[in-house]
Amino acid sequence: MSALLTTVAKWEHSDLLLYIDNSAIYATSTTKHAATLTATKRYEEVLQWLHRNGLQADLAKMGLMTFSKKKSTQAGGCTIGARYTNPITGPQHVTTVNQLQFLGVFLQRDLNWMLHVKIMANHVRSTIHGVSILSNLVQGLNFLNWRKVYNALVIPMLTYRASVWYTGVRQKGLIHHL
Repeated sequence: MSALLTTVAKWEHSDLLLYIDNSAIYATSTTKHAATLTATKRYEEVLQWLHRNGLQADLAKMGLMTFSKKKSTQAGGCTIGARYTNPITGPQHVTTVNQLQFLGVFLQRDLNWMLHVKIMANHVRSTIHGVSILSNLVQGLNFLNWRKVYNALVIPMLTYRASVWYTGVRQKGLIHHL
């Protein structure tokens, strides 16, 4: 992958993020359309590199998401999708998604973090429900051991990737939900 990363280092106003089997291409521009075209072009370059090296991307996990400082509606210039050329399957279309998951963080186009917080809270609820079986044992867990379970399981799940979304500004609803 170092050869791919060497190629990516030459890109301007775009980059490729890789982590194990997750990747993301991002591009910046003055317009959503220009950023989408740049990201699509970069994606084609990555697909060609993968193909030349006997690898391929999982097309089912692909999604296009655009962000803007301006609030826009579908009719107001929101990117609907983009066409690209896959070296194996030929011309393809990727549609714009309103939400996606990257490295365990659930993103939405408007960067409203309630979806991520709700999903993390649901994970915690199901974990607590599963661990509650321990309380039904004859011996059960004492308070000290319950505290260890809480600190080891619940706190990390509730605060997972909080450094990505938590700013402390007008987020009392998110914290309350957690």
